[in-house]
Amino acid sequence: MDPVLVIGGCGGLGHHIVKQLLEEGHATNITVFDKNTSRNRIEKINYITGDLGSSEDVHNAFRNTKPRVVFHTASPMLMGQKNSPDLFEKINITGTQTMLEAIRAVQSVHALIYTGTSSVVHNNLTDIVNATEDWPKCYLPEQTEYYTHTKAVAEDMILAANRKDNLLTVTIRGSTLFGEGDSTTIPQLVGNALSGRSNMQVGDNKNLFDYTYLGNAAHAHILAASILLKTSPSSPPPPADQRVDGEAFVVTNDSPWPFWNFGRAVSAAVGRPISPKDIRVVPSWLFYIFAVFAEWGVWMVSLGQRESHLNRKMVRYFSMTRTFDITKAKERLGYRPRIGTEDAIKKSVEHFLATREEEGKKEL
Repeated sequence: MDPVLVIGGCGGLGHHIVKQLLEEGHATNITVFDKNTSRNRIEKINYITGDLGSSEDVHNAFRNTKPRVVFHTASPMLMGQKNSPDLFEKINITGTQTMLEAIRAVQSVHALIYTGTSSVVHNNLTDIVNATEDWPKCYLPEQTEYYTHTKAVAEDMILAANRKDNLLTVTIRGSTLFGEGDSTTIPQLVGNALSGRSNMQVGDNKNLFDYTYLGNAAHAHILAASILLKTSPSSPPPPADQRVDGEAFVVTNDSPWPFWNFGRAVSAAVGRPISPKDIRVVPSWLFYIFAVFAEWGVWMVSLGQRESHLNRKMVRYFSMTRTFDITKAKERLGYRPRIGTEDAIKKSVEHFLATREEEGKKEL
C-alpha cells in the first residue's frame, strides 16, 4: 500500500490501523498526521504534527508524502468538554473538504478510506434495530447531535469524490468504538468501576447495544483499502450488489449486548465484579426527573455558561436499543470480527490500567 498517510493516526483507531499495517506487512512507508503526535507512537513511523483545520498543514502533509492510500480517522470527540459546533464543522466538514482539495492537488492517491459513524442514520433519540446502510442519513434539524450532522455531511463529500480524479473512496462506520488507546468508552467505564458506580442501572436492561472493538474496525478499514487497490477507477463499476468503492459499510463485533452488561464486564475486568444482588436499579422516569433538576441547576448556577453532565439525553441513551446488520460488510469486504467483545474488553482494560500505571511512574 506504500506510501500510506493516516490522518489522526495517534488516536485510538488510527493507532490500531498503523499497527496492523506494519504487523501484517501491508505497508512500511507510513506517515501519521495528527494534532498531538506525542501519544501512541510507534518506531519506524513518520510523524507530522499538524491541524486538519489548517489548509497549509494539510496541503504540506500531502505534498511531502504523496500517499497512495489515505486513512482519514480524525474527528473531535462527540463528548469532549471543549468541543463545540464550530469545532465539529471546522474539522469534520471544512477539514474534510481541505483534504479532498489536497488529494486533487497531488494526484497520487488511489484509495481513501474514511471513518464514519453508524449514528448518521439515527436521530439519537429513537430505538434503532438491525439498521443497514440503506437507511437514509439523518441531518439537522431532525438530527439531535450537531457532531453527527457534520459526520453525515463529511461522508457525503467522501462518497461523492469516488471515481473522480482517479480516486476511489469508502466509508467505514463503527458503533460505539472501544479498545486500547480509546479516550472515551474504556476510561469512563473503568472510572465508574474504580469509584463503585458500576452497580447502577437505569431501566430494565432489556435494550441491546452494538459495540465495535478498535482492532476489528481497523481490520475493516484495511480490508476496504486492499479491495480498492485492486479496483481500477477507470474501469466500469462492478454490479451493485458487489460494489465496494463509493459505498458505506457498518462494522460491529456482531454480538449485541444488553446495555448495562457491557459496563459490568469492564468492572469485572478491573477486578471488581458486580453481584446481581448488588445492582441498584433506578427507573427511567425517576432518573429523568433527576436529570431535569440537574440541567436547570447547572444552568442557573453558571448563568447559562455550562451544561450538566447529567442530562435528559443520557436517559434515552441508557434505555434505547441500538443494533446494526453487518451483512454488507461480511459479503463485500469479507469482514468478520477477529476478537470477540469479552476478550476485547479484557485487552482494553489491561492496556488502560498498565498505561495509567506507567504514566503515574513518569510523574513521580
